[in-house]
Amino acid sequence: MPKRVDHEQRRGEIADAAWRLIAERGPDAVTLREVSAALGVAHGAPAHYFAGRAAIVECAFRRALDDLDARVARRAAGLSGVAALHVFCEEVIAHTGTPFARVAASGPGPAAVLAEVTARWRTRLAARIEEGRRAGGIVAPAPDGVLVEQLLALLHGVQALAEPGSGGAGTSPGSGGAGAAPGEVVAAFLAGLGGGAARAGTAGPGGDPPAAGARSPGRAAIARGGADNSMGSVDGSVDGSGNGADGFLAFTDVALARAGDRLPGTDREAMALVLNLHRIAGSLVYDLESTVHRPAGWSWSAFRLLFTLWVAGGQEAGRAAELCGMSRAAVSSLANTLAAGELVRRTPTAGDRRTVHLSLTDAGTDRLVAAFGTHNRRESEWAALLGADDLAALNTLLVRLARAAHRADWINRRT
Repeated sequence: MPKRVDHEQRRGEIADAAWRLIAERGPDAVTLREVSAALGVAHGAPAHYFAGRAAIVECAFRRALDDLDARVARRAAGLSGVAALHVFCEEVIAHTGTPFARVAASGPGPAAVLAEVTARWRTRLAARIEEGRRAGGIVAPAPDGVLVEQLLALLHGVQALAEPGSGGAGTSPGSGGAGAAPGEVVAAFLAGLGGGAARAGTAGPGGDPPAAGARSPGRAAIARGGADNSMGSVDGSVDGSGNGADGFLAFTDVALARAGDRLPGTDREAMALVLNLHRIAGSLVYDLESTVHRPAGWSWSAFRLLFTLWVAGGQEAGRAAELCGMSRAAVSSLANTLAAGELVRRTPTAGDRRTVHLSLTDAGTDRLVAAFGTHNRRESEWAALLGADDLAALNTLLVRLARAAHRADWINRRT
């Protein structure tokens, strides 16, 4: 009798092998051949469990992030406030050898996973910051929501600057293993929450002791609170509190200065463009989703699909995915959910029942139109942060950049 194989167990083994490849060489190293070799099985065997390499990378990424969350939950059991924040940051910093930002950029599936997990982290970080406020360990004047976004931006920035196989926490690109830039940046921020930098060997913000048994330079730096690695020397942009003249942009300033110092020849203007576009886009999407779309009963991704069908009319599911800039799998899952809520109609295409045509129901149209009014008013509030001339200039430049990117045949992009 053939040996019975546990399907989910084998999927987990394949995903874990893929994550080891990602840790060593980045997401491009994941191929069916490489994964098969790592497992010692016949080439093509993983194809019995996954639709392709993209599905393997997505599954591996989700498992890695779920494992991270599980470790945080175990270590932070019984902790709250700033002490719990330290644990969370330590675990994320410990993964700079497997950069999440790079994995997320490898395809729409991983990008959706990171967006989902980031939303989960927002909720948990907000709770920890609220606890810290109540306990007196957090006195920073910025609103809690801003602190959450600053911390997420710092951690995602650390990931974005990491290199595969860089040795884990505290090792920054080009540092040759010297220094602990990620730990220093996050340590300065955490110290600033309590009104100043903690001193080495003393309690951290809110009276929390330094993490015991620090396993890496990044973890030790967080425990120190950055006292002996002040960020104030970096272009004067970040003081000892980690907040600087503009806390939201503090990490960008540090990143530009440090990358330029450690990697001569770095194009700082290009780096600033990408960092600033990424951070402001993330903040804008989070604001719209939390103030408009979650209250409307759907996610940002669901709104994008509904809006696409409203603007373009009914579309075959694959074409809708292209217009939304999402994967077919993501659109299929969203369509099922929205159809269950009677907002989207799913109709088999004549002549090919495997292909599904998506369109808005009357209820979906009404809900979308009502939500879009709120959405656009929020857009107007964002636009009002700039003067009319600056807004027109920014829109002109963004359109110019988008058109140039569309013409460049070396750029990987979704439609």
